[in-house]
Amino acid sequence: MKKIIGVIILLITLGDGSYAQTKTVSLEEAVRLGLANSKKLHLSQYQINEYTSQLAQSKDATLPSVKASAGYSHALMLSQQFYLPGGDQSNPKPMELPFDNTMYQATLSINQPLFSGNQYKYARQSAELMVEMSKLNAETDKDEVIYNIISAYINYYKLKQNQKVLAQNLDDIEKKLTQIKQYESQGLATKNDVLRFELQKSEMQLAAIELENTGNSVNYNLNILLGLPDSTVIEEQDLNFKLMLNDDFQYYLSQALKERKELSSLRFEERLSEINIRKAKDSKLPTLGFGGNLYYINPSKEIVPKEGTYLAPFIAGVNVGWDISNLYKSKNKINQAKIQKEETLERAGLLTDQIKSEVNRNYTQFKVALEKINVLQKAIVQATENERITESKFMNNLASTTDRIDAQTLLYQAKINLELAKSDATQAYYTLLKSTGNIQL
Repeated sequence: MKKIIGVIILLITLGDGSYAQTKTVSLEEAVRLGLANSKKLHLSQYQINEYTSQLAQSKDATLPSVKASAGYSHALMLSQQFYLPGGDQSNPKPMELPFDNTMYQATLSINQPLFSGNQYKYARQSAELMVEMSKLNAETDKDEVIYNIISAYINYYKLKQNQKVLAQNLDDIEKKLTQIKQYESQGLATKNDVLRFELQKSEMQLAAIELENTGNSVNYNLNILLGLPDSTVIEEQDLNFKLMLNDDFQYYLSQALKERKELSSLRFEERLSEINIRKAKDSKLPTLGFGGNLYYINPSKEIVPKEGTYLAPFIAGVNVGWDISNLYKSKNKINQAKIQKEETLERAGLLTDQIKSEVNRNYTQFKVALEKINVLQKAIVQATENERITESKFMNNLASTTDRIDAQTLLYQAKINLELAKSDATQAYYTLLKSTGNIQL
């Protein structure tokens, strides 16, 4: 019975371990996992494959077309006599026809386009541009996925750091509560002093519960983003804070104007519009092709007929076609293609202005985040000294319990604010990189 109980306990333990698994994940590994499991990037790859297939189809269109057909016909002659008039206007001569008639026929056709108003060339060039644009869109999606992972990871890191600072302060308040109770037993503190510390402890415990619930929710969403099992408990690693501004605004702006995939995509759209203009103009041109047809006609009942009882003519020739109506129909098509080009140029100008504003905003926010850290580091020193002085005054009955709790609260808040500011500055750095189109760890 003891062995059975031991086995049951072991199975329960193993079951719990498989359900709630703890995994330590660094920011770099989070990005790697997120990229590997991103459904958005998988869809982007499908789009690239689709346009690559269309490019292959545009190349196949220039290959010769080959068609083969065969048929079998069987006729029953209800009237077996047919009268042919004589050449000298004499009485018609009867011609006897068999009741049962059979015929085999087959056709082999080969056609090769030689010139089609450059339509095949423009189709291939358009398909090539669409492939390149789909790749740029995939790169844009990749940057977006990386940024979302970094943002989610930093938010989770901030929450965990907040929990750690809160735990330290709970431990500190617990020690001071024990101390104040001793003072109360010695007549050195009042019951109200004890209640104030107990109230502060309760408020911190409530804050810890809220952080725990929020942390579980953020952890769950991060699991989905990284493609991990829903029950995985993620343990964060220390962040490599980005707290240095090494380049000026003009450097980041020039990077953005050179690297942003959206601008490159619009340049491809402009080239596509130019192709559409030339395509509409060349639709006025005639088409030229070469073709050949081989026919096989066998009116006998035998599948393999005797020599001289079947026909097998081969016909070859050049085909020239010209849709004259395109001379006046293509005008509006050309105007439409020109309007699309002008629209693309206008969109490029609008996007350039947006990029400039975005880079300037993110650059300024990163500078402000670094300045906040400098101020908060000084605040930590000041709050620590204030807490030390207030503690000394309290021990000498020169400060109240409220003063002592307020001083500790200020120090606790200053520590949290500094950790959050470092994380915010790091996120602002990656936001700046994303706006330049060159986000990387």
